[in-house]
Amino acid sequence: KATVSVLNCSRPAHHPPPFTMGCTESKPTNAAAAPQKAAPAAQNTTAQQNVDAAAEPAVVASNPAVASPNNQEWQLVRRPNGLPVHEDFRLVEIAEPDEAELKEGEILLDLHALSVDPYMRPRMQGGSGSYIQPFALGEAMSGSTVGVVKASKAEQFPVGSYATGFALFRKRQIVSAEGMTPASDKVPLTYFLGTLGLTGVSAFLPIKHIAEPKAGETAFVSGAAGAVGMAAVQILKLKGCRVIGSAGSPEKVQEVLDMGADAAFDYKTTDDYAAKLKEVAPEGIDIYFDNVGGAMLEAALEVMNTHGRIVACGAISQYNNKSASDAYPIRNLPHVIFKCITLRGFIVSQWREEFPAAVGTLVEHVQKGELKVRETSVDGFHKMPDAMIGLLTGANTGKMVVHA
Repeated sequence: KATVSVLNCSRPAHHPPPFTMGCTESKPTNAAAAPQKAAPAAQNTTAQQNVDAAAEPAVVASNPAVASPNNQEWQLVRRPNGLPVHEDFRLVEIAEPDEAELKEGEILLDLHALSVDPYMRPRMQGGSGSYIQPFALGEAMSGSTVGVVKASKAEQFPVGSYATGFALFRKRQIVSAEGMTPASDKVPLTYFLGTLGLTGVSAFLPIKHIAEPKAGETAFVSGAAGAVGMAAVQILKLKGCRVIGSAGSPEKVQEVLDMGADAAFDYKTTDDYAAKLKEVAPEGIDIYFDNVGGAMLEAALEVMNTHGRIVACGAISQYNNKSASDAYPIRNLPHVIFKCITLRGFIVSQWREEFPAAVGTLVEHVQKGELKVRETSVDGFHKMPDAMIGLLTGANTGKMVVHA
């Protein structure tokens, strides 16, 4: 069986702000070859996604005197009004980082892949719409990344090793090793952006602390064909629950069933969510892992059992609202009182001390074939906006990743 170095990591797999990012200013240097992609494991799948791609983006040089076509970054240049469009982003050529400028505890990282995630949509709005620092206009975007170490002054990251963590959406950069975690190419490197990283932990830990599943209970997962949703379905099954999932197409419904769900339905062809939930869960729902919010949350409240637990993980159905007046009005919140329901949100970093152990457990489940991984892969750093827009319109099954 493959041994994954993250089993022994002493820091979280990766984390969004408010933790300190590992990024530092880049200085000019020579370009290096990108790492090879690791082969996918036999029991898991990576779909090559043909998202609706725009024309090749125009590339702007930040400083023509030092900018290099070998080093680029993505910037947000406009706050989206509703669903983001390609014009909200800009691809910029920047200077090469200079490995001679490396300080103790820093590494020079060549990007292998980056992750686009639903939490990034509120970050685009600015103001107080997100629980983490919003993207600054005209500056590099950031998120979960994995790459190869090309130069190092950190002994835990020898040259040629792999590192994963929160960094800029930039092809080459100098980062602090303190904010990174070792990764292993004995599994596909992109797994550290998903099931073996923040995605898997965002399912595993709230299920442990909020859902507190008991064998024989009924659990419902919305957005069950998404990255966190797929992990949640499988983790709840491992806990002995009967699991129901919702997804946005017949193909995605089948994927959810293939992940082990006992029942699943296509929300896009379902007129009455509450009636459907009563049909597939005639004894009610004990646990709701909510990734979408809105009308689905309202329906779940109708079907929740007394002392049920709702894990409020996401609300992707609401993220592209143009104003507060567009928000779906949950009309049956008194059920939370009368049914003694626990409805609790979370920021996964609140359990940061548990990340290494949680990732270790997830690695074991993957190695044993108990936890399957699905990815949607977009090839090309220049296609990051395509992947982001695709994610927000449901073009992905499982984790959406962008290969550099």
